[in-house]
Amino acid sequence: MFTSINKGLILKLSILAAFAFYLSGCGRKAPPVAPRPAPPPAVNDLSRQMQEDTLKLTWTIPKHKKKIHPDLKGFFVYRSRKPLSESECPDCPLKFKLVADIGLVTVKASEKKNKGYMTYSETLAKGYRYIYKVVSYNDSGSRFGDSNLVTFDY
Repeated sequence: MFTSINKGLILKLSILAAFAFYLSGCGRKAPPVAPRPAPPPAVNDLSRQMQEDTLKLTWTIPKHKKKIHPDLKGFFVYRSRKPLSESECPDCPLKFKLVADIGLVTVKASEKKNKGYMTYSETLAKGYRYIYKVVSYNDSGSRFGDSNLVTFDY
């Protein structure tokens, strides 16, 4: 009789444990989501050319599998400008101002025309130290890494 109680108790405990295990695994699952490509890399080859008083910035359009990166929606061009007459302050933070928002339509047209390069031109005033950088962004406005800085006096 002692063994039949143990068998019944073991059976009940086993059913209870299985039921508890079943309940603990129950949960709401989300539908599968396709993986998103990595964000476009930051521009790392920003360069400049001067022709009289006109600056021309040039950089490579970030690619993903030989096409324009799918998350890329455009570029922001930022400029920091400080009079040459002011003393230098190497530890002071740079204050950049947005000078151009180059959208995807312009990027696609430039890719065809300039074979994968993007350009931005601006007429400069003399007597300033200029620093430029380019930042790519996506359709929600999220910015990706800063480009290399282009610094020069004019």
